[in-house]
Amino acid sequence: MTQWMIYLAVLLGIVSTAAVFGTDMFFLTIGRAALWRTSAAAGTEVMGFFHLFADARMPIWGVVATLSNIVLAVMSGSAQRWFYLASLLMLILFVVIYARLSKPINQVQTKAAMAGLPLENARELQAAWDRSLFIRAPLLVVSLVAQCLVLLAS
Repeated sequence: MTQWMIYLAVLLGIVSTAAVFGTDMFFLTIGRAALWRTSAAAGTEVMGFFHLFADARMPIWGVVATLSNIVLAVMSGSAQRWFYLASLLMLILFVVIYARLSKPINQVQTKAAMAGLPLENARELQAAWDRSLFIRAPLLVVSLVAQCLVLLAS
């Protein structure tokens, strides 16, 4: 792998991880506060339609970040490899947390929004989804820091 290909993989990994992190940080810092000021029905509708599109479009960023970290872990020197493996582990943990905690809520909210039905437990579901951000965001921070440290060290 040539040096420019390595830099391209590094750039793709950082930008892709940052795209996912930015989305989570938006909801952590802005979305949560705004949603709690809406009615439960409006919050369900908004989040349901957000998830309809996000669950279809956001995985590309996670896949690119994961693949670039795999490639870089395999192609990097021994000292750098550990940073990419750490980053990769954080991305895998992120996906596990997302699949177990966030995605089931996304699906419930999406179905309700598409059917135009209110959810009796809308606030509880949103609170559970919000709590998952406090797990997911730090994982993405560690992944990004690991990737940036390799870039600084090289």
